[in-house]
Amino acid sequence: MTEMSRTIRGTRSILLLPFLFIIAASGCGESDSSGATGENDNTGGAGSGTGGTSTGSTSAGTGGASTASTSAGTGDAATGSTNAGTGGDATGGTASASSGAGTGGAPSSSPTFHIFMLMGQSNMAGVADKQASDQNSDERLKVLGGCNQPAGQWNLANPPLSDCPGEKGWNLSTAVDPGIWFGKTLLGKLPEGDTIGLVATAESGESINTFISGGSHHQMILNKIAKAKTAENARFAGVIFHQGESDSGQSSWPGKVVQLYNEVKEAWGVDYDVPFILGELPAGGCCSGHNNLVHQAADMLPDGYWVTQQGTNVMDQYHFDHASVVLMGTRYGEKMIEALGW
Repeated sequence: MTEMSRTIRGTRSILLLPFLFIIAASGCGESDSSGATGENDNTGGAGSGTGGTSTGSTSAGTGGASTASTSAGTGDAATGSTNAGTGGDATGGTASASSGAGTGGAPSSSPTFHIFMLMGQSNMAGVADKQASDQNSDERLKVLGGCNQPAGQWNLANPPLSDCPGEKGWNLSTAVDPGIWFGKTLLGKLPEGDTIGLVATAESGESINTFISGGSHHQMILNKIAKAKTAENARFAGVIFHQGESDSGQSSWPGKVVQLYNEVKEAWGVDYDVPFILGELPAGGCCSGHNNLVHQAADMLPDGYWVTQQGTNVMDQYHFDHASVVLMGTRYGEKMIEALGW
């Protein structure tokens, strides 16, 4: 897949591709599912697959103009399904009885609650310390739960967005994650009257094997999806995924990413594809050699994309520094806007 945007595959459904992130035994990155507390560094591949423009690329080898994407974020809000739950979430004014989140039916005149999944390990959960500029006050941007906020309800999105402290016990309560800048970037193109919901499931130091069926975090992902589906006018809109340090260089990883995408799509109960956007692992760190597999996974997905890490820096051998977190989050947002045709 080239670093620029992928040629649009025919006429796309309203929401583009989902995500699948796959894992294998820990290669060179963060600790794997065995529960080790540290991150290992025994692979350290040379950087590969970067070389693109700062906005990141879509699927490789097509060379299609990124602007060719058809609009996907506003049209197909499903209207046919019955309520999937009762009892709206306590905050945010977005959740109540479920609307048709899973059918992809005829467009609705009601405002759409566009829900995005944020998945991966520590570079998605966030490690760099947050700053005042990372805060959000826009009520159109919500998070389901989030660190330091009530679980199981829609709250104003502010970092960190994933639950804390996380299984490893790391103190992430003061961290910033790329998901907040992804969401803030989307706000600039959000259709009038609509809202964005972020569902963060990142877990630091974890292999992709812990996220797919049979893994220790799989049920957590299913539980969050089940809750998100009950939001009024909810529509599953896409996934951003940053993972691979714990599975660096594992040839089975791209297939597991596809498996993850399919399982998430099945949990949402949708019959359309959504954009699934992967991020390259940082150069100058442990595992940039894994980026060839990042590109391969994006090519294997029905609506897969990747964004470059070019121009980023690490504060250790694994983790983006603050400026790079902001840059990667913005790139995720720009690529999603392109993919959805907003």
